Amino acid sequence: MTILDSKFQFAIELRDKGDLQNAINVLLSLLKDFSSDKRTNSIYGVLAGIYLDLGDNNKALTNFTKASELNPNSELASLGLYVTLASLGKDDEAIQELFRYLKKNPANLYKTSLEELLDGLKKGHMIKYEKDIKSIAKANGIE
Repeated sequence: MTILDSKFQFAIELRDKGDLQNAINVLLSLLKDFSSDKRTNSIYGVLAGIYLDLGDNNKALTNFTKASELNPNSELASLGLYVTLASLGKDDEAIQELFRYLKKNPANLYKTSLEELLDGLKKGHMIKYEKDIKSIAKANGIE
């Protein structure tokens, strides 16, 4: 196990114990010390999740964005970005993130979100995206 792996695991343990500030400190230290490592997308994703738990949606947005940029095929990072954008009232940006991911990748974690979007269409929400939502939902076996 590498130093990065052991420190990352330690940060996860701190997070799981509720010691969020110390988990953040360890994760930020990892980003500083291993900035060029290809696994930093996971660090950004965990960091974003902690910020989301703390209600700091702006820092969550910054970190989910970075995680998605580093690994555009990460459904977890994309979903986190989608949820964070929606919580900030950035619905158009949120739906564009959903489309960006799902046009290239199958839905697993996104299935519930697609079901919610289809229900929302029935209530008159997101009508300007109706065709795209229905198309992507159908392509993922949700109707």
